[in-house]
Amino acid sequence: NREEGLFEIQARAVILAMGCRERSRGALNIPGYRPAGIYCAGTAQRLVNMEGFMPGREVVILGSGDIGLIMARRMTLEGARVKVVAELMPYSGGLKRNIVQCLDDYGIPLKLSHTVVDIRGKERLEGITLAAVDEKGKPIPGTEEDYTCDTLLLSVGLIPENELSNGMGVKMNRVTSGPVVNESLETNIEGVFACGNVLHVHDLVDFVSEEAAAAGKNAARYVKDGRCSGTGQEIELSAVDGVRYTVPCTIHPDRMEDTQIVRFRVGNVYKNCYIGVYFDDEQVMHRKRPVMAPGEMEEIKLQKEKLMLHPGLKKITIKVEEA
Repeated sequence: NREEGLFEIQARAVILAMGCRERSRGALNIPGYRPAGIYCAGTAQRLVNMEGFMPGREVVILGSGDIGLIMARRMTLEGARVKVVAELMPYSGGLKRNIVQCLDDYGIPLKLSHTVVDIRGKERLEGITLAAVDEKGKPIPGTEEDYTCDTLLLSVGLIPENELSNGMGVKMNRVTSGPVVNESLETNIEGVFACGNVLHVHDLVDFVSEEAAAAGKNAARYVKDGRCSGTGQEIELSAVDGVRYTVPCTIHPDRMEDTQIVRFRVGNVYKNCYIGVYFDDEQVMHRKRPVMAPGEMEEIKLQKEKLMLHPGLKKITIKVEEA
């Protein structure tokens, strides 16, 4: 820190809460020069909201994450012209309400299954070329469209900041790029907990705050008791058939609270479908959902008393089931 510089602290518990970072242009392999005028959406958000600077006047946004959608509206309100929002996937990565309130309400077009294939300009961005992509994400020849612009905002995903976690030897989830945790938000290293966007990228900050409070409570309990209490059976949570991952990944029923929230994301847009939950092979939940999309986190609640009625339970399976 500023007062004492570099020093060591011996801690009985550690909470990993490093958040996440934006994926930059370098991760996208877009051909062209590297002119001024290309920003991550979060950087542009800080420039406009906190520094009082306008990145540009004619804007194209690549990626339909929530920050990109919000910046489409913000730049419009500041007098810029947002020409188009392009998204590589066949669905938006942002919340439905942000698509409506930030794009539809301002007449900003959203082009799904499109990406930037060329960047023009040497000193300052002069324009970009969009092209449609096939089901494998490869540009389709003959679909190119040219746009003149002086600013390109990138909203192409957030990456949990887990270099520290990897260096510690924390077991990672290849889908979330965050740590594998149990019901106490504890990693495979005893006494090391994780919460918030370092664990998995959230859509609402309310969930980040909720996880942070839970991680703090569990870490305090660990310090007080010397370990997270409970020695019972560990139950694996399995994400299949459209469900990409779950947080937590394992549960000890004797350690959990009366109600355990399990959060997850789906891998596609599903309409008029069901969330199915199975204790081993027994279906225990069949909840209808009118719409589920990758941009919105889903959740189910597991009751401790019900889990205790299945002492030999080894696996809880969560899946998407068609109507």
